[in-house]
Amino acid sequence: MYKRSRLVGILGCAALVAMVGCSANSGVTPVSGTTAQQQALRGVPMGPGWIYKDGVLYHTPHYMSTVKAASRMKQDILLSYGGGAVLVHPRTYLILWGYTTYGDPNGVKPLLHNYLRVMGGSGHNNIYTQYYMKVGTTTTDIKNPSRQLKGVWEDDTNPVPQNPTDAQVAAEAAAAVAHFGGTPDLNGSYVVATPHGRSSSGFGTQWCAYHGATSVGGKIISYTNLPYQPDAGANCGANFISPPSDESGADEGVTIVEGHEYGESVTDPDPFSGWNSPQGEIGDLCAWTNVQNDPFRTKSYSSQPMFSNATASCVHSYP
Repeated sequence: MYKRSRLVGILGCAALVAMVGCSANSGVTPVSGTTAQQQALRGVPMGPGWIYKDGVLYHTPHYMSTVKAASRMKQDILLSYGGGAVLVHPRTYLILWGYTTYGDPNGVKPLLHNYLRVMGGSGHNNIYTQYYMKVGTTTTDIKNPSRQLKGVWEDDTNPVPQNPTDAQVAAEAAAAVAHFGGTPDLNGSYVVATPHGRSSSGFGTQWCAYHGATSVGGKIISYTNLPYQPDAGANCGANFISPPSDESGADEGVTIVEGHEYGESVTDPDPFSGWNSPQGEIGDLCAWTNVQNDPFRTKSYSSQPMFSNATASCVHSYP
């Protein structure tokens, strides 16, 4: 799974170099030179996977495997800190790209909106508070505020390609930064949800979603490419377990996959520089195992466990 992810990521990066300069809604800001790269990374040394080419700074995405491709966690694994940024005060911005134009037959839009509204402050999201960022001698733990959804944008002004490239998804995330005020939120996870029938190549056969990072105004933002999960069926979580009342079996993968990607955006927003391991990030170590319906305030949603260094195991809540 990890080798496959890196291969697909390299292909995605190649597409980004080719496409980002001509994307109609591109807000990806070119930078030049090693010093500019370091500044764009908020003073954190560049980690593996960052590429500066043709005037664009971008990162190889990190992919979530399909159900079939998920690997079992080996024993004696812990996440290690690579010295990069984390989202200390996590916030999320939902971009529903083309949902009105191309349709939402499974009701993913209200499900995503409701889920992101209540996940903050939950026992599940409290798992991330055991991880931290260190700058110099100062260590800051990740927080778990109660209201993490800060904006929803239904963007039907920019047509969604049949198979959006990573460059085009990154450009949509950058356009969202402009829509939400123009200042990149360095604690933000920008979730680009693509609509029914319009997903990046490899979705549902090689991966279910991914998160990456790009540069906007010389600042790094974390974004997620979240395709229309019901289109992948059982490969990405449909009818995985008996769904809670808030979901249907067909769209169960929506909350499983977005929960996975959000946790990884929080703990490793610039992929491979925050919290990681030889077997992947906080969600990878527990992907498609022990999925259950977790409580989020008065609701419940299908969720996978996330990895806890404190117990060296996959858990649904912390402490």
